[in-house]
Amino acid sequence: MSTEIELKYLVLNEKESNGTALIDENLSENVSTKICNLLNKELISFDHQIKQLGNCYFDTPELGLRKLDMGLRIRNDNNRLEQTIKTAGVVIGGLHQRPEYNVEVEQEFPELTLFPENIWPEQQLVQQLQSQLIPLFNTDFTRQIWLVNFESSVVEIAFDQGEITSADESIAICEIELEIISGSTSDLFLLASLLFNTLKLRPGMESKAKRGYQLFSNKPKKIKSLDFEITNYPTSKKQAEQYISSGAGFVHGVATYLQVLQLAIEQYIHSPQLNKLADVVKALRLLRHGFWLFESQLTASCIEIRKDLSHFMQLFAWVENAIYLQELMNKTGNYRKKLEYSEQLITQLKLEKRRFPDVEMIVELLHSERFNCLQLKLLKLAVNHSPAETVKSNEEISLASFAKEKLSFSLTNVIDIMPKKSIIDAEQALPLRKLLRRSLLTGYWLGSLFDREKRQQFRMPWLDIEQGLSELQSLWIIKQQLEKLAQPADKIVKWQHNKVDNLLLALEHSKQVALSKKVYWHA
Repeated sequence: MSTEIELKYLVLNEKESNGTALIDENLSENVSTKICNLLNKELISFDHQIKQLGNCYFDTPELGLRKLDMGLRIRNDNNRLEQTIKTAGVVIGGLHQRPEYNVEVEQEFPELTLFPENIWPEQQLVQQLQSQLIPLFNTDFTRQIWLVNFESSVVEIAFDQGEITSADESIAICEIELEIISGSTSDLFLLASLLFNTLKLRPGMESKAKRGYQLFSNKPKKIKSLDFEITNYPTSKKQAEQYISSGAGFVHGVATYLQVLQLAIEQYIHSPQLNKLADVVKALRLLRHGFWLFESQLTASCIEIRKDLSHFMQLFAWVENAIYLQELMNKTGNYRKKLEYSEQLITQLKLEKRRFPDVEMIVELLHSERFNCLQLKLLKLAVNHSPAETVKSNEEISLASFAKEKLSFSLTNVIDIMPKKSIIDAEQALPLRKLLRRSLLTGYWLGSLFDREKRQQFRMPWLDIEQGLSELQSLWIIKQQLEKLAQPADKIVKWQHNKVDNLLLALEHSKQVALSKKVYWHA
């Protein structure tokens, strides 16, 4: 048995369309040349070889092995056959850690009894599974291997290009894996950062086997909903109050939101829509907020990561306005019929829309060196199970105590800036958005330590206010564009004023409801 520890990255393949396998020989040659040139430039010794690998994956018709979180294959490597089973592992931010068992065999059908007995929950299960095994899918690819002596480690860099097939369906393989043969993960991370300088990559969340199972199921890939609230602290509330430190909570939060970020990126790549890009931005915002929340406790290296997060938040600052404009321009949107009274305004909005980056520019950014390096720094924090290198030891308090302090502080900031009397205009209301958003982000990080029902009841009117302020921002954009016109239509101007007045009344009502709610973290 060995534990596979590897970083997986998908190579940007501009000839891939909706996952369809299109083998780009130029890309293969280009990647190979760039890796060889990089290793030579850095004076890193290596051995290079090319293999043709064929893999057939097996399971029962009811996916009995899959339900045990196991993957079974027979690999053909130049007529040498090897059967492998991988058991339950961990994937964080593109870092895959999974125990695997390999046995050299002579037949092309697996024999489960050749694996150790202790990997099975019940011994009688083995014969049952064996009798039902069928081939499900194949992964056939060209693998280029660079066996690298780097720092104090030996690392295998593998570039795989080919396809996964099941029945008449296929999807592309175009990825790089960095696996530790011997040595440390720190060397693995450092070598990966060198590759970012020369290749367009993004972390790979799914193994070839997982994609093969999806292909075999012959169902449309299910879009996983993103959960922006940390709901899986690995402790009970009592433990959080007594034993779990704020530093451990910070590390766990970074791991959670790094996963959310990379899932959001993958969803945008496969369906480049503004609402999916907004999920990427929200995940970045949550990560950055964690660095603000725990600021007094973090080491200098963590503060540098926060600066990188702020850099990308600035690069994506346009997304929110782009979504507002898209809604305004949508023929089925709430405001489009009213806006059609002014052709000038429609023209002006179209001009504004053209100023935003296109999909190609965004995809390039998501595969850029700096963005990959940022995710690698976050990954280092996420796999650092001891927060000692992350959090100043003299600042440690319990996570529950820390949560109560921060939730109270963020709420007080929002209440202090709220008008004591009725909200009378947009200029008075819109500044609330920044502090309200921060308060809600604090709740995403820390709220699940407390009672769920009370938390939802408390948060509901505040979410209504956030939604109202978002709509108010759309109306504010309309006002700004109307002011650019020489003679805006009176009908549009009057309509805009009325919409703002009605929305302010609704916001005032939500404000009163929100202020009447008891906080859930002191209940």
